[in-house]
Amino acid sequence: MTWLLLAILAYFFLAVVSLFDRYFLVGPMPSPRVYTFNIAILWIPFGLFLLPFGLNLPADWLVLLAALVSGLTRVFAILFLTEGIIRSEVSRIVPANGAFLPIFSFLLFFIFLPQGESFGFFQVLAFLLLLFGSILISFKKFSKEFLNLRILKYPIIAAFLFALSFLTTKYLFLKTDFLSGFFLTLIAGAAGGLLFLLCRGARKEIFTQKTSVKISSFFILGQILGGIGVVLQFYAIFLARSGQVPLINALEGTRYVFLLLFIFLLSRWDPQLLKEEMRGTAMIQKVFAVVFIIGGLAILALK
Repeated sequence: MTWLLLAILAYFFLAVVSLFDRYFLVGPMPSPRVYTFNIAILWIPFGLFLLPFGLNLPADWLVLLAALVSGLTRVFAILFLTEGIIRSEVSRIVPANGAFLPIFSFLLFFIFLPQGESFGFFQVLAFLLLLFGSILISFKKFSKEFLNLRILKYPIIAAFLFALSFLTTKYLFLKTDFLSGFFLTLIAGAAGGLLFLLCRGARKEIFTQKTSVKISSFFILGQILGGIGVVLQFYAIFLARSGQVPLINALEGTRYVFLLLFIFLLSRWDPQLLKEEMRGTAMIQKVFAVVFIIGGLAILALK
């Protein structure tokens, strides 16, 4: 179950990055296109770093197409997710994405990469527990406004694109080794970021965005941590069977568990943070969510 441990560790780093994302999107980098472009461009040096490690790039056009789709869909998934956060709230958009992602992932893998032996009773039970736990732990409150399609369309589209990216990534890993597949995905994603320069409005936003050296360094630090999380997540996908990848997506709830832990630690400096997250029914809701998530993890570990 190495893939399970790697996935949990990946969500630890991605939880840290969530704090960076929130800081930039509500502060020095409020444009979704600028934010996504900067993330994608940083994939170029990450990809070039892998060149000396003896990559085995495939000549099969179908594999190269899968790499292109994997990178492009990931970039535009980030764009729609950040666009939703800007237009609404993190507490609505991120949970919705986390809820729809494993559902779309399950359906896409079931249709295109069927692995009948992977969907046993215990894995389905673990999937449902992790999914319910992710929804419970991430929602601050449920309201009719949340069902507004004008708001919900962004996380739905983002979740579908992320799921499609995971599907094509797994197909890529089935056809080549990890480093080569990861390199192709990074370069394809960087190419997706460069496509923003074809749009006049996005080009103007990108070149007029001014950031200090301190902010730029802080952004790069966040992306390095995010890069570690993504590498671990991708390697977990590489090791897992096709039918287990939706379970990795369902483990999104562990990111919120880590976020709660971070909030608890940060509450030593700002007690209001813990009060907002753990008062009244919210505390009961999150306790049940953690129980569901731990139950799902226990089933995966034991079965």
